[in-house]
Amino acid sequence: MLRNARKRAGMTQNQLAEISTVSVRAIRDLELDRTGTPRTQTVQLLADALRLVGARRTELESAAGLRAVRSLYDDLPAPSAVLAPPLARGEEAASLSRLLRSPSHQLIKVTGPPGMGKTTLIQSVAGELHRTELMPVISLDRARSAPHGRHEASLGLVRRVAEVIGCDAALADVARSLVSHDVLLVADDRDLDDGDRQDLRGLMQLCGNLRVLLETCTVTADRTGETSFTLFPLHVPEWSRQISGAAGAADSPVVQYMLSRCAPLYPEDVSAPETLTAIAGICWHLDGIPVALESALSWLLIYEPTELLRIAEESPARLAASPSGENSSLVEWVRHALATLPESATHTLHGLVGSRPWTVTDAVALLAGSVADVEDSLRDLRARGLVRRVKSVRGEPQRFVVLNLVRDLVRSTRAPRPDPYDAPVSWDGLHHVQHLAS
Repeated sequence: MLRNARKRAGMTQNQLAEISTVSVRAIRDLELDRTGTPRTQTVQLLADALRLVGARRTELESAAGLRAVRSLYDDLPAPSAVLAPPLARGEEAASLSRLLRSPSHQLIKVTGPPGMGKTTLIQSVAGELHRTELMPVISLDRARSAPHGRHEASLGLVRRVAEVIGCDAALADVARSLVSHDVLLVADDRDLDDGDRQDLRGLMQLCGNLRVLLETCTVTADRTGETSFTLFPLHVPEWSRQISGAAGAADSPVVQYMLSRCAPLYPEDVSAPETLTAIAGICWHLDGIPVALESALSWLLIYEPTELLRIAEESPARLAASPSGENSSLVEWVRHALATLPESATHTLHGLVGSRPWTVTDAVALLAGSVADVEDSLRDLRARGLVRRVKSVRGEPQRFVVLNLVRDLVRSTRAPRPDPYDAPVSWDGLHHVQHLAS
């Protein structure tokens, strides 16, 4: 019946798969009668793609036995849609998806500083798992209003999950509804209190097939049963004003994305070599941090790329927030991270902040400290996101560099502040100005 409907519509299996978002393999298995009872969502997607209505649609749905069988997919709302895939995060997305499908990783925490694209990556991976029916997803979005004006986070984890799946708000009832399914639960760790975390542990013990994906900015030591998945800055080509550009800039996905966003504003300049050099320099000065790059794009409304590069050279922190002051959480987070560093890590950071890319061996030589102490400090700096890895030649030691954003903030704290009362003042022509309180 499905094959006949597809042929009447003049579609190949590949075309139907592309329009319906159902895999070619699933369509082939249905047409060859290898699938016992297809899921409701699958049949509805196929019927919509084939534009079946009236009797033909009813006939197809009846043949699929929709009324007899329902799955968890039929009762769950689809996760939040991602308008654009995460920039240059294909490898991370594939790796995170593999971890979620593995039974040995039940709780995964996606960590990293603000602005690394954690939310977009999570939504993209979770949406793909749900859409392809590999795993139904229960997504607890942030900042949603609950009845009577309360914030949804105050309702508690178990009650929020119960409202999504439609069962009683008790841990045992929620577990009973999920125990026979491979399910992914997505939440933000900032919404959970100690009671929620305890309930989450209980839910995972009762439901061995449950996977949990938490987003957090907090860097903590790995606990038993937890897997940390840290997002670091994107790889960007090394750049230097002395060499007039960056090697491999034209092949960098990050640089190409920035150029594509620059093109509508400066169509006559986007193909010029100096524009490529400027964009590559901006990407390097902003350390490949997605939110900082997006902020830099908003500055292009008032500065052309070469002017924006000069600002990036003077102060990357200025460009890390948009002209309206949005996306300032990254700078505030870095300031807080610097203020809360252990003394040993602070000493290591200040010793390396002015250095070009270095290896661990280079850092030990520069700091003239013990290998163990330097390694511990570097591991702490790397985990906190204050140091990024520079693309290295395969087989050679990894190289690292302090974030330019960190360099800027460290330099601003070291620089002496000018005394406003030391500036010479001329009072000529001000005799008629009234005295004002300071």
